[in-house]
Parts: sequence; structure tokens; C-alpha cells
Amino acid sequence: MLERIAGISGYFDAVQQALKGLALVVETERGSKLKSGLLHDELSWQLSRLEHAFACWKLKCLFSDSFKIDRSESGFPAYQAILELERDAARHDEVLIDIPDAEQIREHMIELLLKYKQFPGELQRTMARRDYFQTLGQADIFTAFHPPRTLKHSIDPKSGRPQYGVAWSTYDGTANLPIVYTLVVEDSTPGADETPAKGPWNKDGDWLAELHFKGLPNLELRSEFREFAESHSSYSLNLTSIATALDQSFRTLHPKQLRRFVIGPFYAGGLTDHNKKVQTVLDTVEDTRENWLLTWTVQELHSLREVSEAAGLWNSETVTQVFHVDTDDVDCAAQGVSALERYALVPHAAYQATSAKGLADDIFKNYCCYISSGEHILQHV
Repeated sequence: MLERIAGISGYFDAVQQALKGLALVVETERGSKLKSGLLHDELSWQLSRLEHAFACWKLKCLFSDSFKIDRSESGFPAYQAILELERDAARHDEVLIDIPDAEQIREHMIELLLKYKQFPGELQRTMARRDYFQTLGQADIFTAFHPPRTLKHSIDPKSGRPQYGVAWSTYDGTANLPIVYTLVVEDSTPGADETPAKGPWNKDGDWLAELHFKGLPNLELRSEFREFAESHSSYSLNLTSIATALDQSFRTLHPKQLRRFVIGPFYAGGLTDHNKKVQTVLDTVEDTRENWLLTWTVQELHSLREVSEAAGLWNSETVTQVFHVDTDDVDCAAQGVSALERYALVPHAAYQATSAKGLADDIFKNYCCYISSGEHILQHV
């Protein structure tokens, strides 16, 4: 539990700087490290939701002492915090009705100070509570699960099938980490190669609204696909397991590329303790805006080819994907992926501290390292 206001403020200052830095990295690396505008746009949106969630948590800590972070593993808030945030967001309008408006609260605070010579501690908490519920309603927050939405629709020139670019996100309840998934999948449902207005995904004719906001374009599979995504987004599942289960569960959906963007762990000086070597360095940097380290991982699995085989009583044809796992790379083989990239973002002051202790090469050995300096991001070579 974060018990001291100074500690709370320092933690949120560090997280705010880290997420802003990560957003800059995402913007800087569009078309190179991110490889596709699809992933870039989705990450930018998801990061804005995560930043807004932290802005709300910071306000909540001004009137509540129940906020907890996972100090020993992820450095991010415990899963219960995200559930409470969702609950509060769903009722923010009705709660605000019962809280005096800001002007009334300020008048009462002045009266208490000047007339009764009392410190308005309780009124300060009331004001913070109002600010918290107001802020909740101003933008989207990162949630425990955000259902799939289709970001791109096209026809694959080789197969002739409709191809969807789909994304969803989750806040893993065990690892306490924000995770974003993107999927490129082909659809061989009968009639799916017709125009959007006639295909099985758009019976009400409102194609654009359906495409971007309500999930998989194929309406016949939308609900089932959402359930699949929600039950197969755990960090403990490797991408091969998820993609194979998808391939087997939906005979007419053919996963071609699955990517997982795992944000974290996050390390903060004087607070987290999940890496002693990193913590030894960060604890020497006094400025809370400079004594942090954020890491993230991008995992990718792609299909090499697909094979057809007879299945069932009537020997109907079933198409199965053959996924590529890079067995020449120990980490890729262990995690069941085609490619694995690790990244780290560290403020300039913290990076200098690691260099002064001779630990930079050791700490960042397997990472593509970015250094944050004000509004600028430098890639360490």
C-alpha cells in the first residue's frame, strides 16, 4: 500500500513521465520498429487510455488510502485497482449528483479557514472525489478487457479472402500488466468475399459503424470471437497456444499474424523491489521524474503456410495453419513465438547512473534501449 502522499505523488510522476516517453517512442518508430500503422495507431490509443487511468488513480489517492501496486513483480497497480476504476467509471454521473459542485466546496473551505480557523481536510477530500469522478467521464480508461475491434478490412490478393486487422487489450489479473493484442485473420465464411453491404458481417447495412466499434466484421462469429479473445488473453498463454486454439475453434477464420505488446515491468526508485540490480541504481537518483525504468516486449507469431486435410464423418476439408516458431532462438522457442523484441526506456539521469556504476551493458544487454531526455527520445546504440 502507498501510505505517504509524497510516495504516491512520486510514483505517479514517474509513471506519467514513462508513459509519455513510451508514446514518443511509438510515434518516433512508426513504420520501422512497429512495422505497421495498424499496431502504431492501436498502441497510441491504448497508451492514451492507460495514461488517463493513471490520472484518475492519482486523484483517487487524494481521498482514498486503498490504492495498491504490485511492488515485487510488475510495478503497476494491482488488478483490484483496475476493477474499481471500471466500477467507478460506470457510475460517475450518478455519484457526481450527490457531491456539491466545486464552487460550493471552495466557499465552504474559505469559510472554515477564515471564520472558524479550521483546516478543511475533509472538504479537500470531497473536492478530490469530485475531480476524480469528473475526470473519469472525460476520456476512455484502460480496462480489464477491451473487446476486439476491427481496424482494417481488405481482400488478400493471394487467397481472395476478406482479411481483418483486429485489436483488443487486457489488464492481466495475475501478472498485473497491460497487454495489447493485434491479429491479422482471413475469413473463408461462405459469402464473405462479397461486398460489405451483402456479406454475412453487415446485415443492417451500417458498415462503417460496425467495422470500427463493434468487433469482428462477421456478425455470425462476432459474439463467439469476443468470448474467445477474453478467455485467451492471459499472459500465461503463449502465442502458439492462442493462435492454435483460434485456428481450431473457428473453421472459417485463419490467423495469419498474432502480436502481443506487453507493457512493463515498471521500476521506480525507492518503491519497487523486483530487480535488485536495477533498484540499486534507481535509488541513487533523487528526482522522482528521473528515477524510473520502463520495459516492454513485442512478441509475434506468423503462419508459414496452411494445409488442407479431411475431417469428420464425411471427410469434409479443414484448413489448418502451420505456425513458425524460431527454434534457433532460445527465448523464441521457450515462448512459442516467431520473433521476440525487448525494449527499455530510461531517463538520461538514471542511464548516467547505470553507466557510472558500470552496469549499463549488463542491465540493457538484451534490450533495445531508449533514453528519455526532456521531450526527446534517443536510441542507444
